[in-house]
Amino acid sequence: MNQSMINLKANTMEQKTIPGIMYVKNKLWILIIMSATLMVTAVFSGCQKNHDKKPQCEITSVISPLLGDTYLLSYDINKQLKRVTFGANIITYEHTPGRTIVTSLQAATFLSKTIITLNPSGLAINERIENNDTGTDWVNNAYEYNGEELIKSTQTTSAGGNPDIVTYTWANQNMRSATSISGTTVFDYYTDKPRQAGDFLSLVQLIQGYEIYRTKNLIKNYGGSIFSYEFGSDGNISSVKVTSGTSTSFIDYQYQCN
Repeated sequence: MNQSMINLKANTMEQKTIPGIMYVKNKLWILIIMSATLMVTAVFSGCQKNHDKKPQCEITSVISPLLGDTYLLSYDINKQLKRVTFGANIITYEHTPGRTIVTSLQAATFLSKTIITLNPSGLAINERIENNDTGTDWVNNAYEYNGEELIKSTQTTSAGGNPDIVTYTWANQNMRSATSISGTTVFDYYTDKPRQAGDFLSLVQLIQGYEIYRTKNLIKNYGGSIFSYEFGSDGNISSVKVTSGTSTSFIDYQYQCN
């Protein structure tokens, strides 16, 4: 996988401690935000119109030096993410009621398979990442909620040892902190801007294929990284400026709306 994709992780935590934000071997991202249906990779509509029915918009490309590649996204007839390609990498998504399977390939070589179990709200309650084709090298994340707010994740691995536990706090429908044995990461949001397609946390969850963080607003900062959003005339997020210390990068989006 392209290691540059994970350079924006929260610096106060070990890579494996915050699911979906942190990187796990041979997996693009481990974590983060879906719709309130069983369609795990449903995209939130970003188009704005003054009509009764707003068009549904899906992100079709993500372009950024931060990510290291141009990501091309395609969807099935139900508007669920079906395939992502970037460089020599291909990620496929198989959706069935209550379950999603995400398979990652690089130059046609198996990298990983992730099996996600969903609750009736469409949030992931268990995620098993298999890093070899026999399934003997694995990482498992179990998720617990209070309503639709993630309160605890427990990670175990095929290597054994003590589980890694992360606990979460929320306020005003936004996740505010994630705490593990390594420390605490704090999250802040644009409380005047509702979450929509192109939100950084939503992008991560879209590509990973499942949601555990169902926040209300656009992410503003975490782990020393600040996110600033530009909007097109149609109301879609057209670009995200990411500032980490003295480093600045951009993520640009293209959409298909109907």
